[in-house]
Amino acid sequence: MKHIKRKAVELWLKENQDIINGIGLDKRLGFPSGTIQKFLKYERRLSDRRITTLDRFLNKITIRQYGEKIDRNTNQE
Repeated sequence: MKHIKRKAVELWLKENQDIINGIGLDKRLGFPSGTIQKFLKYERRLSDRRITTLDRFLNKITIRQYGEKIDRNTNQE
């Protein structure tokens, strides 16, 4: 399971690096400054704890965005 989470998080970060504010994400998640940048630019490995934190954060924002889409579509009808 860890391997699947790691791959999913790493893939999401790499695919969305052009829209990610690394410093803001570091602050929001309580990571040391430059953690996300070092992963993206220098391919530095993220710890299992940080992968878990990122996974929880991504699940949280994805569910919220999905719920907002449903609400918008319901209100338009």
